[in-house]
Amino acid sequence: MKILRLSFTLLLFLVLACKQAIPRKPTFISSHNVSKSSVDRNKKLLELEERLIEQLILKDTLNSYVRSSYGFWYYKSLVNPDTKIQKVKSGETVDFKYRIRDINNTIIYNQNWTTVQTTVLDKEKLFTGLRSAIKELSEKERGLFYLPSFLGYGYKGDLDKIGPNEILILELEILAKKSST
Repeated sequence: MKILRLSFTLLLFLVLACKQAIPRKPTFISSHNVSKSSVDRNKKLLELEERLIEQLILKDTLNSYVRSSYGFWYYKSLVNPDTKIQKVKSGETVDFKYRIRDINNTIIYNQNWTTVQTTVLDKEKLFTGLRSAIKELSEKERGLFYLPSFLGYGYKGDLDKIGPNEILILELEILAKKSST
């Protein structure tokens, strides 16, 4: 009798153990909520940065600032009197120098003001704000640019002197330009 019970239990166990596993349904986590919160956070950060920049502009009563279509504010401190000279365009070789300061007017990078830089615009890697600022000037012009953090080095900074989400003040002078033709 014990053998019969043991055989029956073993048989029952084998039958139940051989049953196919029921697949679990995948859990769905919407990435939309994560994206939406990231977008909302970035909008608030941009609004704050724009208010800070506008306060700085209001304090400067000597200069007239222009809002660029690229998303920054600037004024030209040196204007080329030759009206035939056009702004720098993509693909042109440009000699320029620049200096970067933070929102408190502390110089972050100054060595580029004494060293002439050369680049083929949009063909070489420059941070977005600098590349866009170059396009607002003509040869032999100088400008001061207030760059929101998304046009500077963004949420990471440059991993050296520029911190995360830092507004930058860019002084830029275009010394010469040469067409790519």
